[in-house]
Amino acid sequence: MLSKIYNLIFSGKRSTRIKRHVIFWSFFYVYQVIRLSFLYPFNHLHDSVAPILISSLAIGFLQNVFLTYLVVYYLIPQFISKKKYFLFATGILVAFIIMFGWNILYIRINKIFIHAIGSTKQNPYIFLRGVIIRLVGNAPLVCALFVSLKALKNWHLRELENEQLTREKANAELQLLKAQIHPHFLFNTLNNIYSFALAKSPLAADLVQKLSDMLSYMITDCNRLTVPVEKEIQLIKDYIGLERVRYGERLDIQMYVNGDYQNSMIVPLLMIPFVENCFKHGASMMRGKQWMHLVISVNEYELDFNLSNSKPAQPNVIKNKNGIGLLNVQKRLDLLYPGRHELNINSTENTFSVYLKVALEKQFIPVTEKQTLLSHKEIIFKPNIHY
Repeated sequence: MLSKIYNLIFSGKRSTRIKRHVIFWSFFYVYQVIRLSFLYPFNHLHDSVAPILISSLAIGFLQNVFLTYLVVYYLIPQFISKKKYFLFATGILVAFIIMFGWNILYIRINKIFIHAIGSTKQNPYIFLRGVIIRLVGNAPLVCALFVSLKALKNWHLRELENEQLTREKANAELQLLKAQIHPHFLFNTLNNIYSFALAKSPLAADLVQKLSDMLSYMITDCNRLTVPVEKEIQLIKDYIGLERVRYGERLDIQMYVNGDYQNSMIVPLLMIPFVENCFKHGASMMRGKQWMHLVISVNEYELDFNLSNSKPAQPNVIKNKNGIGLLNVQKRLDLLYPGRHELNINSTENTFSVYLKVALEKQFIPVTEKQTLLSHKEIIFKPNIHY
């Protein structure tokens, strides 16, 4: 019902617009009939139906329709929008002269209205005052009401159009950000596999399988607005697995996942740039023992992502805070989680840490499937534990 009313008010279809105007003027004509009825003696009202209907149409309805459509569809577009105010005022004056002449002509020819208001037949000044009141009082008010309703409708439609353009712009920007993330992510991963392939390591096949899983996820799932949290976590597992084999015992990796995340949804590729950053600007730039600690905690409404890693004690490393990957994440968070996320990135002399909190969407799962889900605390990587 509400959607039908909304479409009736705001639809741009020609048939709906005609229906909308017919309804507006029908209500106005009924108002004119009721208003004019109060001028007739109550005990003779049943004999005055025809005079009321004719007079409401001739001197109430038609002249208001004339002025309103003249102003809205000609004078305003032709003169106001072009800042020709003098011509607009001249057009209004001519319209009022035409309506005044029509009132005088109608009442002089047709005595119905004069008979209806009794004593005005003997007093032309009172009669003339009634004509002026109808012109100066009613017509501008009706025209102003029509213009206001039309302006309100146009404002609402413009707001909807602006919102649509904003959404399209945001979507285009998101696609650009994701397009920047994919090559950056794949470049690092392929470099890792390439190094193992050159060394003819038996681990290369396992790494290729992990990359295949990652690519499948990125191609099929990452085109959606949200993905299951467990798939994002699995992506992080696979990526860390690739890097863990590469660095061996000199990199101490600890990853913990807490909570029930099986039926939660999150924006794809939101956490992986932070993990990439740890290896690109941390482990790959240091000699000796290094470490990375990651804790992902999930509850019914939000996800907490805590990541910290060692880094070289070099001032220029801090610039990774403004790297392409992290900037992309910050932009995506602003676009997709406005007011529903918290991101803190801190860099000290020897450590780099990221704290991210985002609101989660819930995925509907049938009861039979929910029974198979586990609430758990999972330790993905322990210190010095290898694949």
